[in-house]
Amino acid sequence: MSNTTDLAPNTTDPVDIDSPDHPQPGNTIRDRLIRIAGELDESWESTLAIDDDFVGAYVDLAEVPENKAHLDPKSRALIALAVSASVTTLDPAGVRTAATAAARAGATREEALEAVHLVSVLGVHCMVTGIPELSAVAAAHGTQVVSDAPLDAEQERIRDEFRARRGYWSAMNETLLRVDATWFEAYTRYSSHPWVNGSLTPKLRELIYIAIDLSPTHLFTAGVRPHIENALRYGATVDEIVETLEVTALVGIASLRSAAPTIAEVFG
Repeated sequence: MSNTTDLAPNTTDPVDIDSPDHPQPGNTIRDRLIRIAGELDESWESTLAIDDDFVGAYVDLAEVPENKAHLDPKSRALIALAVSASVTTLDPAGVRTAATAAARAGATREEALEAVHLVSVLGVHCMVTGIPELSAVAAAHGTQVVSDAPLDAEQERIRDEFRARRGYWSAMNETLLRVDATWFEAYTRYSSHPWVNGSLTPKLRELIYIAIDLSPTHLFTAGVRPHIENALRYGATVDEIVETLEVTALVGIASLRSAAPTIAEVFG
């Protein structure tokens, strides 16, 4: 009688070490998120703890512009910073993530501030949207809000100052100038501050304007076309504008980041 013990066949499937379920060291969802976001604050940690699968889907989305890289990392981070700091978003966690990424990409304090200066003009859109509505209603009551007379010498001076500082002119700007020249002169100096004092390229400034106009928290389609025209005139490619929008679209993760700590606390 043989003493040899028959070994049972190995029925265990081999482990695919390259599969998503068995990521290589340095390629976990956390590792990939850190490469994108830098430091992980409480909102990221809470989000990873309760919903890492969704965070993985977000990372897949965020890596698309990172991998295509039509824009450099600093430009992408400054665009994200402007979108998160926008008055229509005001996402402190997103601001920290974008600022961290910008610093890591070599941005200076002054460049980060300039990105925020650019987005700080967003308040003008209440005038751009409101004046035509006021004009239409007032006209029905027999009052003309926007004069159609030729610009006077003072209005022409203010228009020329805007052109010199901002590099363009539009019918929208002329409407605001005609309604209140004193206000528009002050707005010219306010909105042109980064153009006169900053160091970002005109192309990147216009890409930031596109991003904040088309952020899902704003969607100001009435005013974005001049900025697309300007971006192209300053040398932006269509791919760079598309990538700007892809970076902007990532702001949606703010919903989960803001809710995750509370959900973890309430539901455990």
